[in-house]
Amino acid sequence: MKIIHVIQCASMLGCIADSAFAKEAGRPDGTVRPNFIVIFVDDLGYNDLGFRNSSFNTPNIDRLASKSVNFVNAYVPSPTSSPSRAALLTGKYPVKQGITRHINSRNEDPFGTGEYEMLATDPGHIPNRRFLPKSETTIADVLNSAGYRTVAVGKWHLGTRDYYPDRHGFDEMYGESDLGHPASYFPDYFVKGKKRNVEGKYLTDSLTDFAVEAILGNDYSEAPLFLYLAHYGVHSPHMAPEDLTRKYIERGIEERYAVYHAMVESVDISTGRIMDAIDKAGIGDNTVLLFISDQGGYFSNAPLRGGKLTGALYEGGARVPFLVRSPDVPEGTTVDARISTLDVFPTLVEYAGLPPGNCPDLDGQSLYGTIHGGVYREKPIFFYRSYDDQPAAVICNDFKFIWSRKGDHELYDLKTDPNEIRNLAGASAPGYRKAWRKCHKLLSDFLSEYEPNPVY
Repeated sequence: MKIIHVIQCASMLGCIADSAFAKEAGRPDGTVRPNFIVIFVDDLGYNDLGFRNSSFNTPNIDRLASKSVNFVNAYVPSPTSSPSRAALLTGKYPVKQGITRHINSRNEDPFGTGEYEMLATDPGHIPNRRFLPKSETTIADVLNSAGYRTVAVGKWHLGTRDYYPDRHGFDEMYGESDLGHPASYFPDYFVKGKKRNVEGKYLTDSLTDFAVEAILGNDYSEAPLFLYLAHYGVHSPHMAPEDLTRKYIERGIEERYAVYHAMVESVDISTGRIMDAIDKAGIGDNTVLLFISDQGGYFSNAPLRGGKLTGALYEGGARVPFLVRSPDVPEGTTVDARISTLDVFPTLVEYAGLPPGNCPDLDGQSLYGTIHGGVYREKPIFFYRSYDDQPAAVICNDFKFIWSRKGDHELYDLKTDPNEIRNLAGASAPGYRKAWRKCHKLLSDFLSEYEPNPVY
């Protein structure tokens, strides 16, 4: 792994801070801009946390949840690694950027330009961009130009070296690679081979070391901090420290699942260290901490249907943990409005006191008012990932419509059936027929620019 320090000029992209605010630590109202720390976990299932499932030991995340606004109906617009990251960082649907699957440069390049790739098994034959274009504005671009120190730690998965975090608004980066997962969670982390130093530091711990250093080493009198900590865990290969794994095996949990439990606990330990570092740095009263997963889990997400490997557009794949600890709101608040990780970008912009009009093309909307007790104005949430027969879906007014290329569409009333057991497609009740027509048209209109196959 490498550490790169880059001096960034103010962004000249489409969404930047007004020059009057650039490189100032204060907000327009005279208050100090808050620090932002985003913990983005890979493949962590919605129910794979102690406060939702006693099988898991996550006391630190449980403590965070008790002090946070807990969005219990939060979604990723593309439950897949690369597009999910693009969505959070840009506030835009990744299909608009041509990112339709996880980036894998080993796939065939259909145009011979090095820009796109094809997946041979994709029934839609949809190209996928191999990187996040530099023309896209990230939240790091915006915060950097507003005077923030911007630090990216861990997984990137949005392109090779020319498209790394330092080309997308981050001053510093640590632990990045061209890959979507490590070869091993023990050194050498990204080198394939049979011999690995299992006595070396666990990757989750190594990333956390640098994140803690970034928190404790920042000069807050000079610049607020934006830290993006994107764990490789709990993505495969499923590997964990022996002592943590043994604890779950001794509880009678199957070994492969015990390893996963241990990986989740390692992320919990990391989260506790981040929270302790915030307290030690004395910035708890001016730091907004977000804890989110990039998609549903590898294993069962019961009682939710689906997950990473099969049925990713069902709730088990698309619904994720989403906690926001904000120092100026009551602890332990639950919000059941249906939100999206697209909302992270505009939320941080509003928290920082930056002009929202400078970011006109965002698909998300700010959660600032909702976090502070206001009502969230729900709008349709679209989903797209081109791997299999179910590439797209939409949620509107508690109904989810899932499009099938074969025509086997599905409709669920998430309010009464969150586990998606009863398919209402073809149901005769007028309310269901109306929901079907509305969802079908919404999705058809949304995909008309990006999907060559019509939504019948």
